[in-house]
Amino acid sequence: MLNLIMNIGAGALRNAQSAISVCSDNVANASTDGYSRRTVDTVTSDSIYVSSLSLGTGADIETITRQMDRFVERQWLTANSDVSYWNSRTESLYSVESLFDEDDSYGLSTALGDFWSSINGLTEYPDSSASREELLASAQTLASTLSTLNAGLDESLLALEDAMADAVEEANTLIQGIAEVNGEIIGKEDDPVLADQRDQLIRELSSIVDVSVQYNENGSVTVLTAEGQTLVDGTLGRYFGLEPAGAEAVLTPDSAFDGQVYFEGDHNGELVVEFTSSGLADGSATAATYRVSLDGGQTWVTDDSGAPMDFTASGVENKVTVEGVSLWFGTASDPTATPGTDAEAGDAFIITPKSTVHWFRTTSDSVNVTPLEGEDNRLSGGSLAGIASARDSVLEYAKELDALAQELAWQVNYAYSQGASTEPLTYASANLGVNNAALPLAQTDLTFADRLSTGNLSLALYDETTGDALGVTALDFSSVTPGQASFDPEVHSLDDVAQAVNDTFPGQVTATVTNGVLVLTAQSGTTFSFAGDSTGLLAATETNVLLNGDDASSLSVDSRLKADSSLVAAGAVDAQGVVASSDNSVAQLLADLQSTDVVLEGLTSNSSQTLDEHLHSLAALVGQDVDQSARQHSYADTLAQSINDRSEEISGVNLDEEMTLLMRWQQSYEAAATLIQTANEMFDVILSLK
Repeated sequence: MLNLIMNIGAGALRNAQSAISVCSDNVANASTDGYSRRTVDTVTSDSIYVSSLSLGTGADIETITRQMDRFVERQWLTANSDVSYWNSRTESLYSVESLFDEDDSYGLSTALGDFWSSINGLTEYPDSSASREELLASAQTLASTLSTLNAGLDESLLALEDAMADAVEEANTLIQGIAEVNGEIIGKEDDPVLADQRDQLIRELSSIVDVSVQYNENGSVTVLTAEGQTLVDGTLGRYFGLEPAGAEAVLTPDSAFDGQVYFEGDHNGELVVEFTSSGLADGSATAATYRVSLDGGQTWVTDDSGAPMDFTASGVENKVTVEGVSLWFGTASDPTATPGTDAEAGDAFIITPKSTVHWFRTTSDSVNVTPLEGEDNRLSGGSLAGIASARDSVLEYAKELDALAQELAWQVNYAYSQGASTEPLTYASANLGVNNAALPLAQTDLTFADRLSTGNLSLALYDETTGDALGVTALDFSSVTPGQASFDPEVHSLDDVAQAVNDTFPGQVTATVTNGVLVLTAQSGTTFSFAGDSTGLLAATETNVLLNGDDASSLSVDSRLKADSSLVAAGAVDAQGVVASSDNSVAQLLADLQSTDVVLEGLTSNSSQTLDEHLHSLAALVGQDVDQSARQHSYADTLAQSINDRSEEISGVNLDEEMTLLMRWQQSYEAAATLIQTANEMFDVILSLK
């Protein structure tokens, strides 16, 4: 019996020592990230029978339990991914929003307002050299402001691309770490230190990508994305990669098409090119046709009536441009060569005109998991998805800014090209050429080829010596297309335009086309002025225009006007061929643009409003995106904090509770020691008996 008492006391001492050690560990790690509180679970030891009596044998420590609720942990991982997504998106967009900040002295809105003011000044004082200088200065400031804003967006895109690459690298490091700890845990299911290490790695991973965790019987975990892609399976990790912009062929089973789609330009979506009829991709009358989706195949580009548009499959000389992305077909090894085999209806290409995040099943087999609205197999949470989403928003802003700059250039140049300075010309050269001077101009690669229309382009001729007007005459295309005197962009090429000039003004004005560029030269004794253009040819080729360029990065004042501001046109040639110094008709056309509603080209959804209103809409869009992201982040953070508080109640260390437990176990230790001392004294009594 005394041995039993001694053993019970010794066991109680051991239990108290172990419990005090656990409490000490909890106290020491109270501020350690990822540490889960441990508790000691004791059970009553088996009893023994002595003289038909059941006697207890004390207590044993059954387990040291790591306090963690898997359900709450799963909730926290999801909430943490949401917080990280919205935080990354919000922080990324804050810097972009600052680019659109305006005050009274600078900013795009101010620059555009100053441009309109300078035009109004020219309207009031058409013969003033100061008004001309002011117009050129404000136009250049506007162009420079657009360029600066575009450069800022480009810098933001580069920073976001770098951030995506860093996030991918960090995620892969964490995936590898989880797999390694998984391997150590197998066979050590009750090791709380390893479990803490692994769960902390999973928590850190949930900040980058959305994760789902499955707990296995052997102590390991299987980690997946919320969309089901496996990241860790036992000791095997599957990783992410950042893939550059590119195109992937998805051909029908019987297709032998050896072509490849090529593209130029940026877009924030994912394009699908799907053949709707079979044939060669050679641009001929019997060539294959295709349709285009801008959202991964969910919807298709339509015409004004809402019907899906079919495009002719062509080579590099006849690119098709859809929302700023130019498309054409070549061979797999040569973008300028024509594919030799037919494309089949149903053949498709998936184009990603931006870098994309891929999840790799194997080293050679990957799946695009970049966030895309409407696709449920893509990343939806974590900083990586948030950064990618912000990147796509910035691409959208850049696209709208380019569309605004392009529309500004077209509207201003079309109006300005109707005018002429008071000084006639002896020479005029287009700034832009065409890829093929023999093609109808509507089929060329001119940015504004689709803006050309049937109409007339007129020249006024003058006697070089006396300055007398010799008349105003429209180009006559009858010698090119008998019976058709007016220009038709679907029929007439740039070569045809040159021939029409030469045939209409023989011996007076000579037109040539060199490397796709139209040049007009007055013959000796003659000068000329442009006297009206309803075709848009001058604006499309940047001849007799105010602005050069067709997007936010390239816009500038025409170099000819920079060199000589006296050439700025405020008026136009009248019916007698005269340009009066007091004429402000062209300046008035330019001034009217401020209140003219326009639709920006290349945007899937757009409204008709003024250029100023389009600019304000763009700035408002950026602000709305930031505000919405900030609100979502605040909501997600509140929810995550609530779940984290619940998790801390379960897994966190409460120092007050630990002190209470420590005192209790200390008392238990003292009581156990007293028990042993009592048993020892009883032994001494027995041993003292004689």
